Amino acid sequence: MRYLSGLDRNGRLLLAGKAVRSFAAGLNAVALGLYLEELGVTGSLLGLILTGALVGTMLLTGFVAIRGDRVGRRRLLIAGGLLMGLAALIPLAVGSPILLALLGLSGVVTVTSNESTGLQSVDQAAMPQTVPPGRRTAAFAAYNVVAAVAAALGALAVGPAAAFGEALGLAGAQRYAPCFVAFAACGAVAAALAATMDERIEAPRRADPGMRAIRGRGPIGRLSALYGLDSFASGLAVQSFLAFWFASRFGLPPDAIGLLFGAGHVLAAASFPVASALSARIGLIRTMVFTHIPSSMFLIGMAVVPWAPVAAVLYLARAGLAQMDVPARQSYTMSIVEPDERTAAAAITNLAKSAAQTAGPVVAGSLLIPLGIGVPLIGCGVLKICYDLALFAGFRGRPAPDEVA
Repeated sequence: MRYLSGLDRNGRLLLAGKAVRSFAAGLNAVALGLYLEELGVTGSLLGLILTGALVGTMLLTGFVAIRGDRVGRRRLLIAGGLLMGLAALIPLAVGSPILLALLGLSGVVTVTSNESTGLQSVDQAAMPQTVPPGRRTAAFAAYNVVAAVAAALGALAVGPAAAFGEALGLAGAQRYAPCFVAFAACGAVAAALAATMDERIEAPRRADPGMRAIRGRGPIGRLSALYGLDSFASGLAVQSFLAFWFASRFGLPPDAIGLLFGAGHVLAAASFPVASALSARIGLIRTMVFTHIPSSMFLIGMAVVPWAPVAAVLYLARAGLAQMDVPARQSYTMSIVEPDERTAAAAITNLAKSAAQTAGPVVAGSLLIPLGIGVPLIGCGVLKICYDLALFAGFRGRPAPDEVA
């Protein structure tokens, strides 16, 4: 695969670790939603549990922003992988929303298939050091292809894992216990991969590491606010909620939902190389905006159609476009700061996203779901379109430095 050309050994290990964690995220995001649906959790309790996981992500990302380079990127990846082992305790919580929310506070028990934890900030900051500058966007495209394919396999594994649980004599919600154990095992593998990285993965040394040293605070601050709006919108319809929605609205079984989400991840994976090529032609900002708006319109359509097949087609159409902005966004953010600022910049922007996304499930569960189970999807789509328009207005005149060159 030509998109892997130029990656050094650390870069390949980053991709391998991301693949393992993304498989776990794809598995857990679907399994957790079905687990909660089986338990009969709805409304504000559903929002509380999903929010607990998002708060944990926010706390871990904040730690990476403040102390990440002092602790070390390799150590953070190892510790994060080991923390994933807490997911094995989910079946022992027996549906207690408080216990489930507390487990989510680890920061690595994912409710979204894109594995948007603090560990992703470490990957995002380190990736540009593993390739020549001209290959940066292509490297992020490869990174997201690997993540999407692995998440697809994870989603597809939900049905067989639940069947395995039934073969072990587990019934009801407990049949999803093998999914959570597998998530924990993936964390151990990811930690082992990180342990084999060398010192070149670490940030360049500087006198004052941390958030305060970022010289490009203005653009990073504005981007963080915009990414936060987009992330709040995403929080209204995280993948665990979409699994819950398909099961509640149309009565789809676990294997059908896993197959649907798996196909969506495959389409997302296919879109990343297209995004890399498109950004080389029209620029990073235009790629982010012009692919994102149609995907939001498809999401709004999902909420209003009464037929499962049409909703599934709209979901797949959205999946083919919704993530095309990701490699462009990651590349653009890393391009406008200095190399020794990348960990803090990645963590700050991701912290803004995590903090904003945290409120999404609460708003969806407490305010929007009572209006209709499809209303959170409509709210998500409308807010994302507002984000796209604001991003284009604010940054179309500020291309990445290498784009100017």
